[in-house]
Amino acid sequence: MADLDVSDGRVVVHFGRKQSILALARQVSVPIADITSVDVVPDGWDLDLGWRVGGTGIPRRLAFGRYRQRGGGRTFAALYCGEPALVIETTGGDWDRLAITLDDPEAAAATVRAAAGL
Repeated sequence: MADLDVSDGRVVVHFGRKQSILALARQVSVPIADITSVDVVPDGWDLDLGWRVGGTGIPRRLAFGRYRQRGGGRTFAALYCGEPALVIETTGGDWDRLAITLDDPEAAAATVRAAAGL
């Protein structure tokens, strides 16, 4: 699973070797100041990600990489089907949303909320 770290004014998600190959990225980050909401969804696969424009997707198994929605929304996803996921909504920056499957998404959500003052 991915690891989440809050440091230097950013939320940084680090991926292990296998995940970084699937996602075509070793890490992804967003500024804490840009975070507008933090939620945990029971199954990350239920999110509307849009079109995959880079990364790996296997239907009903996993979704890793960059996604674009019709209105221009940009999502970075690292999701396993059937697993709860942390969803971080942002304004500005490289990503409009991060959707990440973590070992303990509730604890990660609490950490990000505290850092962002939400």
